[in-house]
Amino acid sequence: MADWSGRDYSRVSSLQRTVAAETLAELVVDGSEWVLDVGCGDGFLTREIADRLPRGCVIGVDASPRMVAAARQAGPPGPAGPVFVCGDARRLPFGSSFDMVVSFNALHWVPQLGEALTGIAEALRPGGRALIQMVCDSARPSIESTAMQVARGPRWASYFTGFEAPFAHPDPSAFGELAERSSLHVDSLTVRDREWDFESTAKFTAWCTVGCTAWTDHIPEADRAGFIDDVVAAYEPVAGGPGLFRFMQLRAELHT
Repeated sequence: MADWSGRDYSRVSSLQRTVAAETLAELVVDGSEWVLDVGCGDGFLTREIADRLPRGCVIGVDASPRMVAAARQAGPPGPAGPVFVCGDARRLPFGSSFDMVVSFNALHWVPQLGEALTGIAEALRPGGRALIQMVCDSARPSIESTAMQVARGPRWASYFTGFEAPFAHPDPSAFGELAERSSLHVDSLTVRDREWDFESTAKFTAWCTVGCTAWTDHIPEADRAGFIDDVVAAYEPVAGGPGLFRFMQLRAELHT
């Protein structure tokens, strides 16, 4: 998994925070839960959750050491946390400790999604809940599949020999079965076609520069901007205009 820069992510993450905040606003808690935030990134939303749990506990976990470092540097934990831990969603080190697990815009970066769902189920106490939001499959090519297309092109293919897609976009119609195999049961599932206007190609390029780390880590630093420019150029006709970003969002509420 890519080791994203927490500092760079904080600078360009308004999209992720806005989309996650919408879901967070619908989160029902009584203030005493133990909550695990999987793929916590720079910890911004984990702290929002902690503010709603004066008698509870919040732990944020992320596979990226630089993300966890940025989350910890944002300030000391309060009475309800959060505490930030570096860890793999597929092998969470907590046991059945949590009343709720949440994950916002992160699990599509785990190609072994079924293993991650199993990890979430194992982290929940009996009767525990999970709230998952992630990018899912659609007929429209995603920015990630566009990056794969560019990586396989003649200009860049030599850097990606043996490279496998670093993401998974599940078919919404098959998600329930995937969850069941991981001992999670779907209470509700919605899919929304989302659009975000970055207002300019330059701003969208800055966002892609952070989001395409899984690809650019394989390219010499001097050539990375060229790869990103090729991805942005290939994606523009997919989205329908400069600076536009479109994605299909899956939101699922589950229980053990």
